Amino acid sequence: MLAALTVLALCCAVLLTAFGQSAKSLQQVQRSDRLSLAGLSLMDELSNGPLQSGRSSGSWDSDLRWQLDVSQQPSNTPQIALYRLDLNLDEGRRHARFSTLQARAASSGAAP
Repeated sequence: MLAALTVLALCCAVLLTAFGQSAKSLQQVQRSDRLSLAGLSLMDELSNGPLQSGRSSGSWDSDLRWQLDVSQQPSNTPQIALYRLDLNLDEGRRHARFSTLQARAASSGAAP
């Protein structure tokens, strides 16, 4: 009887440890998802207007800092301007980087 209670106690301890690790992993995934969603949202928001080569920065949701680098890339077609957008996000010890290419009408930099 005592051996059965000991085994039961060990199994409970293992299960509680596993549940604790699962909860910690879920928090890490949630923070990572927050950075990813913020990056996609910022990239959409910042790339809707006209694009100019250069660097801009700001904060989002009070604790997330971002920096956007825009550079014009060579294009084979003179009617199309190709831009590279590099977005860096910092939230405490967490960092994320997103990059994309966007094609715009060469004369205005606005979306075609």
